[in-house]
Amino acid sequence: MVPSVRRYGPILLAALVAFAILGDGAVARATPQDIFGFGARSPGLAFTGVSYADDYEAAFLNPAGFARARRRSINVGLSAGTYQLSLDGERYPAEASRGMTIGFVLPLPFGDVLEDRLVLGGGFFTPSSVLLNGTIHLVETPQFNVLERSQAAAIQVGLGMDFHDWVDGLRIGVSVSVAADVIGDIIVRLDETNAFSSVVETQLVTAFAPILGASYDQETWGVGATYRFELDGKMDLAIVAEDLPIEIPEFFVGGSVHYDPAALAVEGFWKPIDPLMLVLQVQTRFWNNYPGPQRQVSETSSHPPDPDYSVTVSPRVAAEWEFVNRRGLAGELRLGYAFEPTPANPAGMVPALDSMGMPNGDQVALRYLDNHRHVATLGVGLVFDLTDEARLTFDVFGQLHVLMARTHDIGATDGAPPLETTGNLLAGGWVMGLEY
Repeated sequence: MVPSVRRYGPILLAALVAFAILGDGAVARATPQDIFGFGARSPGLAFTGVSYADDYEAAFLNPAGFARARRRSINVGLSAGTYQLSLDGERYPAEASRGMTIGFVLPLPFGDVLEDRLVLGGGFFTPSSVLLNGTIHLVETPQFNVLERSQAAAIQVGLGMDFHDWVDGLRIGVSVSVAADVIGDIIVRLDETNAFSSVVETQLVTAFAPILGASYDQETWGVGATYRFELDGKMDLAIVAEDLPIEIPEFFVGGSVHYDPAALAVEGFWKPIDPLMLVLQVQTRFWNNYPGPQRQVSETSSHPPDPDYSVTVSPRVAAEWEFVNRRGLAGELRLGYAFEPTPANPAGMVPALDSMGMPNGDQVALRYLDNHRHVATLGVGLVFDLTDEARLTFDVFGQLHVLMARTHDIGATDGAPPLETTGNLLAGGWVMGLEY
């Protein structure tokens, strides 16, 4: 029986690891709004909204914006994003992002000093195929770590406060983004008949990341700032062998599989004429704290190499034109552009690390792929008055992400010519809402 265990034990363990990583719906890369934006108005305006958002989108953009709302609202919509990524002229397989957006805003009916002051709101994105999904590759496998992060549920709930009686136009807010840590054990043993059996025990542990925001606006201009804390959902699965004729040490599978970097966004809008709003935003993402998708397999194994991601600064500009405003109907046309720089270095050879995380003098191939992106956005918003108190809103958007061609330092395999990556992303969606 021992030779049989030696022969098939590693295969069984590998199969169990693959099941745990690919089959468990509790694993994710990151929230999709970091790539495509959240909602339908902001994605059509180059991901802006920190200074002007006043609906469910404020849960992600700037929770201070909730305090502008004076009506209750409920929103629902659909969106999708497709990838056309190219690696050495061949299409790179990447799963499309499809899902449903749900949002709500609820002014809290307090009186006295709190009247028209506190507003609760939330925004959610649910992928159509799975709630959460992610994959951990070996570091030498070519992989788009930044872009392949759109198969995950997004949950944000927040509260905005208006200071209109003290400083007219000043608002602050706080919201919370939610992710899931997946922890557990995969226990492999021989049963009474000398057949392999396994027990998989996993649990979800909620991870939270605050979003803090403030805004100040007057009739024709406004400014806002938002700081989003790092959202890091981890997977940590222990592979444990019990009652086997040979001793197999405990090892681990996991890492940071659901990651949004900390980000600081500063934005302003200006209305030079009544129907036109111009927006400028600068967003800084602190990718330098990214730990990488892999973790150490065992206490004596080598550490994965440092991804060495860098801080990125993304400028965004947008314009919104009210092209119709008549009794019972209003319409807006939206245009925007954003430059999304990559935090990743070109794929190349990097120092290998020992079990203590120190360089051991060797080199290892690190093929984390990413490109700078030019993003053009387009959107339309319509508002239909149903009664004096109720109205129907409809927003639709489209996006084109063009990846700048990039030549890396090493090839897709050892000895191959340097990798070349390029491609594009297409995204679109709509959201319908009722305000009352």
